[in-house]
Amino acid sequence: MKKAITTSVVILLFLTLSSFKTIDDSADKIIGKWILPDNIKIEIFKKNNKFYGKIIDLEGFNSGQTKDIKNPDKSLRNKELIGKIIISDLEYDSNLNQWINGTIYAPQKGIELNLKINYAKENELEAEASKLFFWKSIIWKKISF
Repeated sequence: MKKAITTSVVILLFLTLSSFKTIDDSADKIIGKWILPDNIKIEIFKKNNKFYGKIIDLEGFNSGQTKDIKNPDKSLRNKELIGKIIISDLEYDSNLNQWINGTIYAPQKGIELNLKINYAKENELEAEASKLFFWKSIIWKKISF
């Protein structure tokens, strides 16, 4: 009887820990390199259970723009865009299976927008950017290089 209870507890513990691993795997689906429709290539990474994205390549972006020339802070307009963190504070919501409460900086316009990722598949995700009453959904494609 004692052995059966011990075995049951071990199986229950294993199943519980396995389900936590699945949640982490779902959250991490957005980690990697992505190309945005305006040809900015970014890398999304995880830090302290939040997700961030930095610019890793600008080939084909905005007529060769490499500096943050549209930044509303004039003192930052001479900064290079490569390496700039443009996605901040995305959090995975396992109930919604979405990444929420983030922001994205759009260097072609010099504005910061609210960011939510509605879904992520193996090679694409749908990002939704919004400001006040306006929003737009766009598809990002996963890349490797």
